[in-house]
Amino acid sequence: MKMNRIVLNKTNKREAGNFLLFVFLLPYVCACLWGHVGEETRQIVSDKKEIQQAEAVYKVEAVMDWGIWELPMEEYLIYRLALVMPRGYAEEAMKAQAVLLRTELVSSYRETGSRVLRVEESGLNRFYGNGQKEDILSDCRKAVEETEGFYLVYRGEPVQASYFKVSNGHTRDAGEVWHTDGCPYLAGVSCEQDKASTEYSSVVNVEKKRYIELLRTRAGNDYQEDTLWQGGLFSFDTAGYITEVVYTEEGKEEIRIDGEDFRHLFGLNSAAVEMERNEENMLFHVKGVGHGFGMSQYGANCKALNGEKYDQILKEFFLGTELAKFE
Repeated sequence: MKMNRIVLNKTNKREAGNFLLFVFLLPYVCACLWGHVGEETRQIVSDKKEIQQAEAVYKVEAVMDWGIWELPMEEYLIYRLALVMPRGYAEEAMKAQAVLLRTELVSSYRETGSRVLRVEESGLNRFYGNGQKEDILSDCRKAVEETEGFYLVYRGEPVQASYFKVSNGHTRDAGEVWHTDGCPYLAGVSCEQDKASTEYSSVVNVEKKRYIELLRTRAGNDYQEDTLWQGGLFSFDTAGYITEVVYTEEGKEEIRIDGEDFRHLFGLNSAAVEMERNEENMLFHVKGVGHGFGMSQYGANCKALNGEKYDQILKEFFLGTELAKFE
């Protein structure tokens, strides 16, 4: 009987020890268990957040020679800026151009209601997979990053973000040329500094035969050579750009050629021209480069070199506008 009590006491002590060990280890077991579950929960939340952020990104699908290159909007702007802006221009001029390019995209996103835009952009081929181009892109990257999200608005709406290379000394009034009051911010402004550009003036000589041949691509073969060579009623806007050329001949349909179409027909840098005709040639004396609406890139660079910031530059070319943030 005494022996049985001794065994019983040993058994009770062993069980008590096991219980105490369990109680001692319980907090650690729970911590490990719940910690692991917590990590999984945090990972799920993190993954979900990343998916939501990816879905929220606005993208551009650039149609290349080899296929489609998909880029986030801000990254696409870096390459686009490198394509349209002359190298070596001042930082604030680069920023102004970056804002205009972003404004174009914002307008398109709003019009389509989509977060993905497809654009024809074969010019990006020279950048794809070419790490050596970073020296070209570094200034563009900085301009885009330091203006991230900003675009230009007039009364809360994205503007018609027009830009061109060099003016003839004055930008054009959209209301006068397009016969609309929808772009009051695109009023003509003085841009005298553009006259210092090496690209300000050019001369194009077109032989009489070639001149008539090119006009026939628009007028057909019905018109007489003399009408095409010596005729034509040229209309100009107040900035000095051709707005329209009209050819008429009795009993025949009137031919109207838009000023920009006319200048492209003869390979002119701009439609700001004076014409000089002799017996065998037509001389075009051309001023500026581009259509003349909105921001002159050369003029913007001059303003930047004079210490103006990009927002100030934009407001001088686009009257009554302000910056907004694209979210």
